[in-house]
Amino acid sequence: MIKKHKKVLSVILTCAMLLTLALPALASAPSEKNYIIENPYDGIDWDAWDDYKTQLHCHTNASDGFLPVQQFCDMHYALNYEIVALTDHGTLNRGWNVAPEIVPLMRIIKKERTNNNAPIIPVDEESYQGYLNGTNPDRTYTTTDGDLLERTTTNGMLDVPLGNEQNMATPFADCHLTSYWAEYGQGYAGVFGDYETPCREVAERDGITFLSHVGEYVYPDKDSADHVGQKIDEYYVNKFARIFLDNPDNSLGMGINSATDAHTRCDRILYDQILQKTIPNGVVPWGNTFADSHNETSINDAYTMSWMPELTLDAFRTCLEKGQFFSVSHFSNGVELNGMEEMPGFVEQDVYDTEAYWLDNTPQVTRITVDQDADTITVEGVNANIITWVSNGNVIKRESLENGKATLDLHNDEFLDEPYLYVRFYLSGDNGICYANPMVLNVEGEEFAPVDVPKTYDLPWFLRGLVTVLDVAIFKFNPIIWIFKYFGLGYNPIERIFQ
Repeated sequence: MIKKHKKVLSVILTCAMLLTLALPALASAPSEKNYIIENPYDGIDWDAWDDYKTQLHCHTNASDGFLPVQQFCDMHYALNYEIVALTDHGTLNRGWNVAPEIVPLMRIIKKERTNNNAPIIPVDEESYQGYLNGTNPDRTYTTTDGDLLERTTTNGMLDVPLGNEQNMATPFADCHLTSYWAEYGQGYAGVFGDYETPCREVAERDGITFLSHVGEYVYPDKDSADHVGQKIDEYYVNKFARIFLDNPDNSLGMGINSATDAHTRCDRILYDQILQKTIPNGVVPWGNTFADSHNETSINDAYTMSWMPELTLDAFRTCLEKGQFFSVSHFSNGVELNGMEEMPGFVEQDVYDTEAYWLDNTPQVTRITVDQDADTITVEGVNANIITWVSNGNVIKRESLENGKATLDLHNDEFLDEPYLYVRFYLSGDNGICYANPMVLNVEGEEFAPVDVPKTYDLPWFLRGLVTVLDVAIFKFNPIIWIFKYFGLGYNPIERIFQ
């Protein structure tokens, strides 16, 4: 009997020892969370749809650009653009074939940029229809430096209605945003730092907005190069996140890399910080890139590739709303929080020396496959050799593409940081970078705790209130102010008295 008890006790002790040895291994085992990946690109038929080259932010000499509208269209056409949103400052685009309502004060201030106020020449009706349907016979453009550009696509070129860059002339620092599909902003100078009012006004008119190069507002001294790889002050994070939360269906996102990335190099980190505020509250703003062109050589610096079933304005608006586009630039001066350069070894001067900005051999995404059962995301692309994955503001993985393909396995235990909240990626290659929109990482059985994003009561809020009071009390019914608005800002103030 005693021997039997000893045997039982021996078995129990042996099991306890084995369990003790096994616990550390169990504790260090990879997570077996069941991720539910919200993929904005879900629904794209990668075999039947096309990606259309898009410019969301550009200028003519109607505000502060160099090219008249005719040359502006000729050049975009020759560079294979298929969607163009003309966004002159404080000037609504009513069609490339319609003479714009100019803001005289803007042209006076920007006289040198506009080639000494060269004549504004809209497109004639025949050429306009040729641009729209792709039948314009003049498919080439020779730049002032002698470079010959030639259109190779047979598609037409969409004219996005009512494009406008809001807050055209605020002092101290640019605080611009672009709007589309909304009858708002013609001749409005704006209030310093007041992004909120135009976003709200455009939303009320069922238009859409994107914040533009916010780094110029965050770093008014143009010293963003001194702040690379650092988090942005929470004031800016809350201010912009609040805009997206207050206008979720109309304020769709922000520019994250514009022009040569001189002033937007920190905007991707700011974007990640904003996502950490908005996603737990159910809103995902998209990130885009644009040229913000004011002259010939900047027209192709950065652009967007829009995936759509057909080349129509309705399909384009749906594309923007769903985030079914990729954002491309020839330039990247960005540095991640861990010190990694977005494009290792990038030398801006090389782009100028080789005139690589004219070429479209930038990295492009050709397919995304999300396996919800295996919790993997597979990306296929061209003109790229490296893919970088970012989650919750941190680089979690960087790897080379193999035969143009890479896969992220969310149960992989070799991440640089833990995947959480969302994941986004970008491709980099010899001639640029391509950013994808974020995918939310839900976990089965879990919910994100809402994040408090307080209303912003700042100097711009005070100035907007002050201007509103002064306008009602003094300016709106003052004949001297009427004269200034009519001749300086280019609109009839009497028509707007009761607006």
